Amino acid sequence: MRAAAILQPRPGPIPTWAGLFVLALLTGACSHASNVLQDLGFEKPATAVNYEVTLEGDLSSEVTGLAEASLSSYRLQSEGAPSLAFLRRRAESDVPVLLKILRSRGYYAATAEARIEETGPDAARIVLSAEPGPPYTLIEHRLLVTGAVGAEPPVLDAAALGSPVGGQALAAEIARAEAAAVAKLTNSGFPYARFTGRKGLADPAAATLQVDSEIDAGPAFRFGAVRFEGVETIDEAYLLSYRPWEPGDTFDTAKLREYQRSLVGTGLFRAARLQPPAMPPETSSTAGSGPAALPVLATVEEAPPRSVTVGLRYDTDLGPTVRATFEHRNLFGANERLLVEAEAGLVEQHLGAGLRKPQYLRPGQDLVTDLTFAHVTGEAYSSLGTTGSIGLERKLTKRWTAGLGGLAEWTRIDDNGETGTATLLGAPGFAAYDSTKDLLDPVDGMRLRLEATPFFGMFSGGDTEFLVLDGTGSVYLPLDSESAYVLAARGRAASILSPDLDSIPATRRLYSGGGGSVRGYADNFIGPLDADNNPVGGRSALEAGIEMRARLFGDIGGVVFAEAGSVSTQVFPDFAEGVQAAAGLGLRYHSLAGPIRVDLAFPVNGRKADDPWQLYFSIGQAF
Repeated sequence: MRAAAILQPRPGPIPTWAGLFVLALLTGACSHASNVLQDLGFEKPATAVNYEVTLEGDLSSEVTGLAEASLSSYRLQSEGAPSLAFLRRRAESDVPVLLKILRSRGYYAATAEARIEETGPDAARIVLSAEPGPPYTLIEHRLLVTGAVGAEPPVLDAAALGSPVGGQALAAEIARAEAAAVAKLTNSGFPYARFTGRKGLADPAAATLQVDSEIDAGPAFRFGAVRFEGVETIDEAYLLSYRPWEPGDTFDTAKLREYQRSLVGTGLFRAARLQPPAMPPETSSTAGSGPAALPVLATVEEAPPRSVTVGLRYDTDLGPTVRATFEHRNLFGANERLLVEAEAGLVEQHLGAGLRKPQYLRPGQDLVTDLTFAHVTGEAYSSLGTTGSIGLERKLTKRWTAGLGGLAEWTRIDDNGETGTATLLGAPGFAAYDSTKDLLDPVDGMRLRLEATPFFGMFSGGDTEFLVLDGTGSVYLPLDSESAYVLAARGRAASILSPDLDSIPATRRLYSGGGGSVRGYADNFIGPLDADNNPVGGRSALEAGIEMRARLFGDIGGVVFAEAGSVSTQVFPDFAEGVQAAAGLGLRYHSLAGPIRVDLAFPVNGRKADDPWQLYFSIGQAF
């Protein structure tokens, strides 16, 4: 970006140094020349002079901090200097940098000098002396738009765009307002708008500044056709369904970026880039003809559509579990996602296949189908069955998703020696909120999921009806700017509205305990137990947990956690079975695939039937 600054003095005598204020507008942040000799390969001279640095003047802590971070005198202090003459040149080279720092903060009448004081044999002091003078006030900032063809440009208000009008004339804020003005034009039909320069008028006596910023709007355009390069196996009509504009709409570079993010978010591409022609087309608008159509080029690189994964999990209570998946992300050319997964463990084995068709009937809506076969031999029950479901999921906003569907399920259940079958129909619905940025290792934001599923059908030869309500939530709070320390908390509240517990198949009752809920207890083991110490399940459940996560060194992290849960046979928790609490600690290895987790947990108020500890190994944070 090129900047021009011309001093236009008011009538009357004005000191020549007053014109130096414009130099600050050439930089939004302080910078300095690099040491040219640093990497030329010459032998490093021996240090002959050790020195200290003193910064004198009525300077703010902000200016002092910028000076210490930017001036060569400070940065190279530990290396010393070959001679006093060399040290003097170093100090003098820092004077213009110090002036730039002061002017960037609105001190346009600042002066500075450097001197060297010998303090002993081979020892010296650099004294940098600065007089900031009065801070200048920006009394006017005009954004002058020229060159607009084909449409009237929007009105630009510098103050509304962040310029410090009426306040201290900070160069960085003035430059940011200019950039915001250009962005407003590019988002309003002028994609080739550019900043061309600025002029300033200073009044040293009043310590005020007026700035005129010049912007060339260029010709106006509307959206034209989108042309794809690099698309080989994907239906272009599907890709166009993500386009956030209609042909003929006013050209908006913000929508162009939104479209690019949407294409990358499909998971079909390694990379995607959307851009208009580098220069305005020769058929650009002429005065009075209205905006011309501007084509958009989408350059993409397709990612492999198929992937296979294999994972291992180990829980003390469940033993080892192997999980394998096969995914095809572009089955019929429009990002139809087929996921086949198999899980084999000592307690549970299942095989499932699901198909998700995005952009179904309307943008942001997915058709989701699933078919699963499962065999479970747990402490609470043993079962063999199949579940099929179909539903719609819709993206309501950037963070809210909702869904509604139907399911059919047949299960043969062995519950404490009694064998029965359950044939159920259900209508699951959910609403979910997610403001986190990482699925496996969130460090900020929150998640909330509310589910409601009415069931009706046959169970053990009789009719049954019940409504399952289940809500879970978690929040993540970084405790430092690097997110090396994160406080995480989760909770769950669930209830089944039914006449009694016996009308609910064991597979659909509520349970708590295990690696996914309250660590330290066996899977599903919290709550009422029968005479053989097998879990009965319940009609209500509550869970809460808190975890402190820390990066210890490199990719190794550690956690400490405390969790508690309660299950009741009543519709609302009555805590008749008590509240089971646990605590533990764990290690994390932050791999490219996500954090590999090892947790050791202990019951705090364990019962006789509870094991003294539980060990968990898997990928991803516990919640």
